[in-house]
Amino acid sequence: MIRPLFGSAALSVLFTSSSALADVTPQDVWRDWQDHMQSMGYALTATEKVSGDTLAVSNVRFDLTSEPDLGQISMSLEQLSLVQNDDGTVSVVMPDAMPLVFEITPTDPDEDRVRAALTVNQTGQDMRVSGTPTDLSSAYAAGLLGLTLDQMTVGDETFGPDNATLNVVLNNVEYASKSVLDDMRAYAQDGSIASMTFDMRFKDPKEPAIATINGTSTDMTFDGDGRLPLGIAQASDMAAMLRAGMTGAGTFTSGNSTMTVDIEDPENGSMSAAVASEGGRLTVETSADGMSYAGSRQGMALSVQPQQFPFLLSFGLDNAAFNLSAPVLKTDDAQDVALGLNLEGFTMSDMVWGMINPQGTLPRDPANLSLDVSGKARLLMDYFDPEAATRMAETGQVPAQLDSVNLNALIVDALGAKLTGNGAVTFEHDENDPTALRPSGAVDLKLVGGNTLIDTLVSSGLLPAQMAMGARMMMGMFAVPAEGEEDTLKSKLEFTRDGQILANGQRIK
Repeated sequence: MIRPLFGSAALSVLFTSSSALADVTPQDVWRDWQDHMQSMGYALTATEKVSGDTLAVSNVRFDLTSEPDLGQISMSLEQLSLVQNDDGTVSVVMPDAMPLVFEITPTDPDEDRVRAALTVNQTGQDMRVSGTPTDLSSAYAAGLLGLTLDQMTVGDETFGPDNATLNVVLNNVEYASKSVLDDMRAYAQDGSIASMTFDMRFKDPKEPAIATINGTSTDMTFDGDGRLPLGIAQASDMAAMLRAGMTGAGTFTSGNSTMTVDIEDPENGSMSAAVASEGGRLTVETSADGMSYAGSRQGMALSVQPQQFPFLLSFGLDNAAFNLSAPVLKTDDAQDVALGLNLEGFTMSDMVWGMINPQGTLPRDPANLSLDVSGKARLLMDYFDPEAATRMAETGQVPAQLDSVNLNALIVDALGAKLTGNGAVTFEHDENDPTALRPSGAVDLKLVGGNTLIDTLVSSGLLPAQMAMGARMMMGMFAVPAEGEEDTLKSKLEFTRDGQILANGQRIK
């Protein structure tokens, strides 16, 4: 689900900019920020004081009444100043250490209220706004931008430095944005971070375990654009915002990244893990036409050290990628859906292989997996409508109808065997029972090296002979040998409107 996060949405307004030549005043900038937040459903209050060319704003508070299951969300900042410059631009001056308070007050009395006190730290920061009241550009830069958790309260439990810590440090931050007001608010933004480090530590006072997480990332970038409707009263009603014309798109990239996790547990045993990658990319798009995600990560390495093992369990993956797209609004016509997954070059260390197959009989070539599925689906409710989601949970309503599925490609290549497949199936629906589907179509599958793999697993002691016999019987029911191809099986699964399922022309249902 894509939705404006309260903290990021509020801070993005305070940390955006670029450049233009026309005059803009501190009051223009502050009014635009207020209008922006209020148009998204946030209530913004503050104390304003004008002194010469400076507009001082203190006790800034953002409030959002979200869905019933979240209740009230609030964030507050102590102070900032907007200063008029001689060239017609406005500088936004913030303290090097700026307190920030974040609160969640649930509507359910049985749920705990959460309050987090944090500090935003900055060095070498510079923020300047320019343009006109309806065409604002901003530019923000800082040598260091950090976030520290000072204290967190959950219900009656208080977490301080002894049992809850969070420190995030961003180095060489640059961020720019442009906002244009017309019938809607159009925006564009981009930014970069040379490097990031973070460390977290958490201990439940009622439990002996302590969890510590550390991470780094380099060469992070972001760019995005979109349009926001004016006058939408509730930011949490994403369905209404999308129908009013909201769009958004963004791309995030990063370079080398690492993360380590250490769990110290004197009762159940300690464990540590580390993951690293050479780079990654994530793209997100959303509009009334649907939402889509696509991401990739290269050069991944994972190592795990359970307490019961005297050595690291190490794994590698050359490339991991996924894509997902789906409709978000109820329509009469079926819309496109898609799902893709690609894992290339999965490997395990010799230590892991030695535990699984000490005889060395299994092929240790890198494994690969690829899945590409597309189709058509019809939403029966607005996916982002809070009331519709509640009705679905209470009544068990089916949220969507699947009209067709295309298996464009399936490839599983591992342990010396390779499975491939493709096909297409369409569905007829019973108007009185949305869950009843009548499929029609066919799927073709092909397995190369399957019998050899079973023989190897049996000889290695990894597969009992009786289970191997059962597997071969199943393969014989659904597959036939491919003519002229050694150790190759193929299968054509057909689905008919009258409910029959055929395997290579033989009815199995």
